[in-house]
Amino acid sequence: GVVSKTREHAEALGRKVEARIYSSDINDLPTATRLLVLCVPDSALEQLADRLRRVAHPWRQTVVLHTSGALPARVLQPLADQGARVLSFHPLQALTPRSDASALDGVYAGIEGDPPAVAAGVELAANLGMRYLVLSAEAKPRYHLAASVASNYLVTLHAVVQQILQSLDIDRETAQAVMAPLVRGTLDNLDASTPEDALTGAIVRGDLDTVRQHGLALRRHLPSLVPVYASLAMETITLAVRSGRLDPDKAEAMLDLVNKMVTLPLPAQSTAY
Repeated sequence: GVVSKTREHAEALGRKVEARIYSSDINDLPTATRLLVLCVPDSALEQLADRLRRVAHPWRQTVVLHTSGALPARVLQPLADQGARVLSFHPLQALTPRSDASALDGVYAGIEGDPPAVAAGVELAANLGMRYLVLSAEAKPRYHLAASVASNYLVTLHAVVQQILQSLDIDRETAQAVMAPLVRGTLDNLDASTPEDALTGAIVRGDLDTVRQHGLALRRHLPSLVPVYASLAMETITLAVRSGRLDPDKAEAMLDLVNKMVTLPLPAQSTAY
């Protein structure tokens, strides 16, 4: 069965999954349901759990899971109080309305909850062709932080790259075509090695002049991006030192240079620093 805000949405998904029931009324939840999946915004979970506990349902025979990456299973406590086994089951994948079931093949799910619910989550992951990580409630925010940085911020970085190229009058489609092979190659390198070994570029080479030119170009043409570049550069310098390929003394000089990018007043035109 599928229950959604509108019958149209419920019916659209219900037909895809061959559901017997699709409705906009929460009381139409099929009584035969033993696995209830809550796919709603994080902010709606607690209220939804409170509404569901008032529905006549064999909760003691039901596993209820939500798909939030950040929130623990205990956000469903109103249902746990009714005897339900509660679980958080977060597919570690970027899903869009165009995604199909194959998008989950081999993907990890972050699983957290009480032991019987975790066992059900492991079984669900196996049935979906997924892998799994069993997490504690305390670990969930950091787990989701890592996922957000890996996925969301990668998209943001790509937008920053396009902004830089657009300042050269390179359109979005061309920018995508230009950078896509480089991004794919970098991801391939990461698959085959560690970040320390996969790192390339001016910072790990200790090329102060190139980093200086980056800073001058940003300060002159795209000053709003200076803090973004500086923050990433500082983390990259740390990574480069950890790799053993950047001398600590040169790293100190590079950190000083990057700090000046942010702290010196923005010039009316390009100046040296």
